[in-house]
Amino acid sequence: MRKIVFSALLAVALSAGAQTTSDPVVMTVNGKPVTRAEFEYFYNKNCNIEGAVEQKSVAEYADMFVNYKLKVAAAEEARMDTAASFRQEFETYRDMQLMPYLVDSAYIDSVAVSLYDRTKERLQGKDLLRPAHILVLLRQKATEADKERAKQRIDSIYGLLKGGLDFAEAAKKFSQDPGTARTGGLLPWVGPGALLKEFEDVAYTLQPGQMSEPFLSPVGYHIVLMKERKQLEPYDTLRPQILASLHRQGIEEASAEAHIKKLIDASGGRLTREAVIDSVLNARSAANPDLQFLVKEYYEGLLMYAVSKQHVWDVAEKNEAALEAYYKKNKKKYRWTEPRFKGFVFHYKNPKEKKAIKKFLAKQTGDNWRAEVKKRFNKDSVQVLVNGPYLCKRGENPYVDQYIFKTGQGRVLPSFPYSDVAGKKLSQPKSYRDVKSLVVADYQEELEKAWVADLRAKYPFEIDQEVLKTVNNH
Repeated sequence: MRKIVFSALLAVALSAGAQTTSDPVVMTVNGKPVTRAEFEYFYNKNCNIEGAVEQKSVAEYADMFVNYKLKVAAAEEARMDTAASFRQEFETYRDMQLMPYLVDSAYIDSVAVSLYDRTKERLQGKDLLRPAHILVLLRQKATEADKERAKQRIDSIYGLLKGGLDFAEAAKKFSQDPGTARTGGLLPWVGPGALLKEFEDVAYTLQPGQMSEPFLSPVGYHIVLMKERKQLEPYDTLRPQILASLHRQGIEEASAEAHIKKLIDASGGRLTREAVIDSVLNARSAANPDLQFLVKEYYEGLLMYAVSKQHVWDVAEKNEAALEAYYKKNKKKYRWTEPRFKGFVFHYKNPKEKKAIKKFLAKQTGDNWRAEVKKRFNKDSVQVLVNGPYLCKRGENPYVDQYIFKTGQGRVLPSFPYSDVAGKKLSQPKSYRDVKSLVVADYQEELEKAWVADLRAKYPFEIDQEVLKTVNNH
């Protein structure tokens, strides 16, 4: 009983005035209803927007949407939604969308106050300092001679400063602290315990505008100029800065997780993290259905990608025998209206190497030619520069135009006075590889059609035509 009451209270607390509305079912796919609101969300987002590449009527989109839902059904039947990689990616996205509803401002304020109080306690009434410094480094095992040279150098810089040299310019020119030299030696605001003791002891004796004499610390010799010092401002003054800093560190995520933990603890451990997230999603979706559809869109999109990759995309991409057979069956479809050059463009330094380079490149069909070029021609230094392989027609590459099509001229590279090409001029494709992207796309489309036909035969679906007529018209 307590669990039921608590769950109800949780839903009420998170709902923010959620209310239900009449939402008829526009279609049912494999036993799962699709409401008109859900269909309208997808349709209006994807196919009925101004400037869309291909606008669809409601009826046309409904047919496509059935196919989409059938693919999701296939993925769920294959339990792709239980894969660890899927759960991690989906839950990360879902939680990101729900985070604004879980952020606890009281938690964030408590963290901000705690940070302020710790800073105040650490200061113990002392000022915050904004010093600038110039450093002459000393290595840990510096000899007396090293120390003397460093002392002479810092004294020399100090003399220049006393003579009127600008401190920031001196820091940029002479300081050996790489973290501050480029900013004129300026350090951030600091308090007690943030600096070396020797540095801090000197810094706290200085007022704004005062400069120290050179002094030694464990890292070297310093000269300090006090730029500013102040008492810690009241919390209300610093609150916006503290909150901005916490935001950069991801305080909203920590707050959301703390809120989830608070709800779990309040249930006596009866609720899980997933149950809390589901309650938030359901409650917020009642007032904002688009939130539910957005999360659902990502969930189903991941599933459709995974199942399509398995049944269509990878099959078409990797089945070379099937691609070659498809190409041969549809050869006329891939005929060129003008010839292409298939091969490499190369640039070289030694004219005596030309024949060997052309002969080598003419035989290359795999992906390891780069390593072979380095092994054969560029052992000690780069003597040959190879680009490609290309499959291009006239006007697409200046070197191919020059050496194959006898038009135009490629520019001479400064380090490689000679250029040429290695390969063949083809009047028509020799295999599917010469038009692979086109063949793969067409073969994927054929596989897709056959797969969808199988899905339509396997899973039941029904469209309520009367409800469909009311889409965007109710």
